[in-house]
Amino acid sequence: TLPNVYHPNEKPWITPENASIKALQSQINNCPSGALSYYMKNEMAEGKEESVTQIIVANNGPLKVKGTLEVQLATGEIVTKEGTTGFCRCGASANKPFCDGAHRKAEFIG
Repeated sequence: TLPNVYHPNEKPWITPENASIKALQSQINNCPSGALSYYMKNEMAEGKEESVTQIIVANNGPLKVKGTLEVQLATGEIVTKEGTTGFCRCGASANKPFCDGAHRKAEFIG
């Protein structure tokens, strides 16, 4: 959603100075895969309140889960995820159970 910030075929591939902090936070918080994260230097981590886990069904996209998660993969491996994690609903992801954006190419409706 921020084409002036992300350039996957260039180095550096991210230029955060091309967007406001608020725009970056919003985009990262809505990242369907949960691959992006940030922290604020002046915020104290230990003062954070427990938040409610949110589950959002994205129109024609992934199941987004916001919160701290422990995901047990089919292999038995346990992966910890924080922030927003996107789970594949279309079946086309090469990174199952997580979303990799393949639903767009597959023209997933759901």
